[in-house]
Amino acid sequence: MPAHPALPADRGTRTFRMYSGLTFAFAWVPVMYTHFTVTRGWSPDEYASLWSTYYLAMVACELPWGWLADRIGRRPVLVAGPLVLGAAFLLLGRAQSLAGAHLLMAVVGGAHALISGADSAWLYDHVAAAGRPGDAFREESAAHRWRLFGVCVLDVAGGCVAFWLGTPAAFQLAAGVMLVSALLAAQLPEERAAGARPKPSVAAARAALGAPGVTWVLAWFVAVFVLLRMGFQLYQPTLIAAGATDLRLHGLVLGGLNLAAGLSVYVVLRVFGALGERRTAGFVLLLLALSFAGLSAAPGWLVPALFVLQQVAFGFLQPVGRTSLNQRIPAGERASLLSAQSLLARLAFAALLFAVPWDAAFTAQLPVTYLVLAGVALLAAVLAVTLHPEHRTRLESALRG
Repeated sequence: MPAHPALPADRGTRTFRMYSGLTFAFAWVPVMYTHFTVTRGWSPDEYASLWSTYYLAMVACELPWGWLADRIGRRPVLVAGPLVLGAAFLLLGRAQSLAGAHLLMAVVGGAHALISGADSAWLYDHVAAAGRPGDAFREESAAHRWRLFGVCVLDVAGGCVAFWLGTPAAFQLAAGVMLVSALLAAQLPEERAAGARPKPSVAAARAALGAPGVTWVLAWFVAVFVLLRMGFQLYQPTLIAAGATDLRLHGLVLGGLNLAAGLSVYVVLRVFGALGERRTAGFVLLLLALSFAGLSAAPGWLVPALFVLQQVAFGFLQPVGRTSLNQRIPAGERASLLSAQSLLARLAFAALLFAVPWDAAFTAQLPVTYLVLAGVALLAAVLAVTLHPEHRTRLESALRG
């Protein structure tokens, strides 16, 4: 953690924060389950298969796009990503066939991979080139906070637009936001390498993967990502099971949850500084375990509060996972390794989407689904703490003594 006060944000970081606030704000997300299962009439299993296609496409594109970003620079791919996303959103909202929706979800996944990793790599190198690498955690946290606040606003807007104009209108709103995102990316300063940056290579990437603690960071990120994605996919089914079907309410709930996550980012730096990497990792997973356990039997009025615990955990995911990895890898492999981190997480979730019978898990077996997630989160918390490199080093020293 930096021991010096934070320097004021420059034009580049201010533009990047606005970019983060819009690029990940998909206004159709709060009504996605309703759009595909009610408006289009597809089953929960078919709905889950669409997201599996999305994640598999993103997995397939993560490393190629990360390598491309390291090779040609991050700014071009940060411009291209929102442009392709916007076009895909427009078509996805109008898709009438399941096959067509699968194709478009694959395009969305591939386009999302363009900005996955390249964004954090651009920010880290920009801050380092400005002579303040110690502020990387703080700037990553600030960008994540803007992202969550942007999602908050667009979730509420998407729910309201869908209620008044129909769910396809939320996809159109998201497309317009992506156009503004691309314009912001075009305004990002040219990258200034902090010293000569080596060209990416397979051998260098393999060496970076073998650096101390990298495997642990990747495993923690994958576990938290998958658990959060599962909780996220269950938001709308849980609200519907509780009798809340008004799309405006869905937008307000998801918007409020992202607001809670954004506010939680304000304390990420403080908590991380007090607990350290190892205990912070366990704390995040414990929050998820408590949330899932409560949701397995909670009365309807308590559901939003338990959702909030998940969003607090979400506030830690990007700053801790990305900065912990950035600090362990060289600049030449930064976007590639960040893409690999994202690839592993999304591949794990795509496999889970294939493996579970979602018609039951989203409906009649919803309490059982939450109990299983609680058990997995608790086990992951124990493993994250006991397998952390720092803990192993101390334990080995004690045993040798």
